[in-house]
Amino acid sequence: MDSTPTDAVLADNRALLLLIVDRLGALWRMLRSWLFWSTVLIVGCLLGLALLIRYRAESNLLTIFLAYLPAWVLSLPLMGTLFASLVFLCWRSALLSFSSAIIIVLWLGRFSFSLGQNTAQARSVDTLSVMTYNRGQGSEAVLINCATASQPDIAVFQDAGHRLGRLATLPAFAQHQYTYESGEYVLLSRWPVVEKEALQLDWPVGKTGFWRAGTRSVIDWNGRRIVIYNIHFPTPRDLLYWYAKRGTFLYGLLGLVPGTPLHARHQHYLAYWTARVGLADQLAARVRGESSPVVLMGDLNVPPLGSGYGLLHAVLQDAHQAAGSGFGFTFPSNFKSIGRYFAPWIRIDHIFASAQWEVLSCASPSKETSQHLPVAVLLNLNQKDIK
Repeated sequence: MDSTPTDAVLADNRALLLLIVDRLGALWRMLRSWLFWSTVLIVGCLLGLALLIRYRAESNLLTIFLAYLPAWVLSLPLMGTLFASLVFLCWRSALLSFSSAIIIVLWLGRFSFSLGQNTAQARSVDTLSVMTYNRGQGSEAVLINCATASQPDIAVFQDAGHRLGRLATLPAFAQHQYTYESGEYVLLSRWPVVEKEALQLDWPVGKTGFWRAGTRSVIDWNGRRIVIYNIHFPTPRDLLYWYAKRGTFLYGLLGLVPGTPLHARHQHYLAYWTARVGLADQLAARVRGESSPVVLMGDLNVPPLGSGYGLLHAVLQDAHQAAGSGFGFTFPSNFKSIGRYFAPWIRIDHIFASAQWEVLSCASPSKETSQHLPVAVLLNLNQKDIK
């Protein structure tokens, strides 16, 4: 019997459907093959950007801006490639996206895998406990908890102008009879302070031409002289907010071509960051000239990324990298809005030690609520003949 017109239409529809499915399958396979190489390209670009942030952040406004954001922000494009990889069942792309995101977060966040030593057994006559805290918008309860737990021999504070009297009366510092206050900087010590000096560094972008960067103190510790730096670099917070509001950080991309007006403006904005690197360079030069063991502490307003941090790390140990655990984030830790789910996300409060010290432990109370978090470090002098 002959086919009816209806059968012919159905056959045509089936053929059309099979053709559509075939074409969609071909498109799916093509996109799947492109996805992996697209992921490779995106990973390569992000790793290159991460490399620039890690070592030369101050050379570009975009990398500067990213250096002060949570480390996971740079890995967000990889969440897109990971989702696409799951949709297209491209497991190579999924694995590359996931592993690269983890590497970027750990690397830029300066995650430390060190667990420190058993500090309960480590204290001796050669062991020194130190602590730093930006007391400005901090919490006295957080300070007391940290000081009680770490029992610092020396504690330094920034943004602590006119607070020496109150700090010295806290029970945790009852044995710290030697003190030094200079402007916003306060030092409490169990040991005599034999030298005191306010530090002024060249600061060409300021009205005065200098920055009161902190203090340098020499402590007579068990008959040995040690040098304590209490440092506070200028905050870039308002400037970064301005970059975010006006999109100024985009000059890092738009101003890449030399000889253009956008490039000239980009270089103009970079002058401030060059000056910040200059502060770190001057401080590193001061430290390099010290012959006694050095401990440098404070709110440097510098993440462990870029040239400024690199200059200091070249002459001193970063206590967190030597004996800390995890990310060691210290700021900001007092958000009350949705930001509290991401805070703290950056480490700008640091303790550095010269090579004469062995860093036994480094801790920061990450679950406390305070704008800055204190950092406490236990050190052991490994050159006992130093005087």
